[in-house]
Amino acid sequence: MHDDNTFYAAAAKLEQQCGDPSDEQQFINFKTSSLLDETQQFPTAYIEYLQQLGYFEYFVPSEQGGQLKSFAQLLLICRALSRRDLNAAIATGQTMLGALPVWLCGSSAQKNQLASHILQGHLGCLALTEKRHGSNLLASEVSATATATGYELSGEKWLINNATKGHTMTLLARKQETSGRSELALLFIDKTNLTEFENLDKINTHGIRCADISGIRFNNTEVASDVVIKTAEPGIYGVMKALQISRILCAGFSLGALDTCLRTTYQFAQSRVLYQRPMLSMPTVSQGLARSFARLLLTEIAALVCSKAIAYAAPSLSVYSAFCKYWVPRQTEIAIDELKVILGARYYLRDEHQFGIFQKMLRDNAVVSLFDGSSQVNLALIATQTNALASKLLAAQETVHDVAKWFSLTSDQASSAIQADELKLNNLGQDPILASFIAVCDSNLITTQSDRLRALYVELKQRILRWCDEIITLKEQELNDPSSVVRFAKAKQYTQLLAATCCALTIIHNPSHLLLSNDDISNDLMSLLLNDTDQWQPCEALLQAFAQQFETQKWFSLLPI
Repeated sequence: MHDDNTFYAAAAKLEQQCGDPSDEQQFINFKTSSLLDETQQFPTAYIEYLQQLGYFEYFVPSEQGGQLKSFAQLLLICRALSRRDLNAAIATGQTMLGALPVWLCGSSAQKNQLASHILQGHLGCLALTEKRHGSNLLASEVSATATATGYELSGEKWLINNATKGHTMTLLARKQETSGRSELALLFIDKTNLTEFENLDKINTHGIRCADISGIRFNNTEVASDVVIKTAEPGIYGVMKALQISRILCAGFSLGALDTCLRTTYQFAQSRVLYQRPMLSMPTVSQGLARSFARLLLTEIAALVCSKAIAYAAPSLSVYSAFCKYWVPRQTEIAIDELKVILGARYYLRDEHQFGIFQKMLRDNAVVSLFDGSSQVNLALIATQTNALASKLLAAQETVHDVAKWFSLTSDQASSAIQADELKLNNLGQDPILASFIAVCDSNLITTQSDRLRALYVELKQRILRWCDEIITLKEQELNDPSSVVRFAKAKQYTQLLAATCCALTIIHNPSHLLLSNDDISNDLMSLLLNDTDQWQPCEALLQAFAQQFETQKWFSLLPI
């Protein structure tokens, strides 16, 4: 059971409303989603159904008349939808992406206008990229030239999700004032008021085939002067700060996709007999399934910690969001790759076991590591900050006062009203997660776990300090190019250390948790992060928890949903 006041209550409610997606009688179901995928039809009926359920209310902060109270809450309802249909989840998620700069930096009038659109179930988008420049946003050419009554837009945005279907658009453009001054700015545009523009054709993709990934071309399109999102900072800062939040929320897509792939594979292995024996009894099958289950729990921990960091450690999001956006999709891809070996030929079929939902999820999930900054972009963001991170950690930086609440699996802090000035483009080396873990280890307060688990904590602390020493050595040798092979390797190492630290602190601060209070399960999770090899073996308690969650139709999760 769950308390209606918990941050996961909304996700639990959505689960009950939507029912079992393998049941064709449910409105959002695997069969319908697969048929839509084959014909590349936009899931309009799904969007309308979600609006009726009140789903869009969670994209609007409570201050603007919505239900959004925390970003952990939003992460989980996104996961609930994603395990059913990633096309609908990403289309609605793009609406939140387009909304974030307005919630962070917009005027009261802009916020009210946007809230009205979203609460009616209208989609929106964030129009950043252009075909000639890709992820190089500073090279954007779409212009907004000042006129006597407002601005004229010219140019083309390309590869924009919801560019055609969306009613609203948050646009990055080069604003040209009559004084001759030019700067990148964000504009909030109600497309229903526009004339003199063209919708570009939908782009065919391998995954999320139903998505409206298209573009828009402006032809001296007139807009009013009040479309500009006015801030004291350059407009590109608003984009970068909004992405710090959206990159974390993207984890919900991958968590949902992995849940479905894992559930589908377990169901197949449970009923399949090979060589006169059940597949589940084969050691390599049970190992592969359990390892994917453990990866799902670990990615869930990382995603929850980062989503709650928006409230507890907003100035450090430049690193934590990049970590979450790189590490979570990467780990789910690794897990799905292992599951497809177990599923065998059926993973490759588009209309067999569960209507080919595994193959669809595999293709759809692949896009998560591409948008809102690719894996390379996020590793580069981390690499540029490694010198400061290492220096601060070795200097014993201050920790967060309420770290226990931050890592609690039963509570969260309201964070929907976060302001842009709380977010920083560079965290200046502040890493309260690693710092808090080192402080706990140094204080000798870890007394509730087994000797084996405490030994893993000591090993983790030593690896963190060794990583810091190696970074300082690189700095002294003036090997500071963030795009270098060695710096990227160190950024990857950091993501693994941070994931392990998130797991350790979650175990430490949830001593009575049904799963984490079991030393064998906690040891399995920490071991998978620190010493993942083909020899990793799941404990019996982990296998039992996995089977029980499947049989009782629970989420594969540390949360009781």
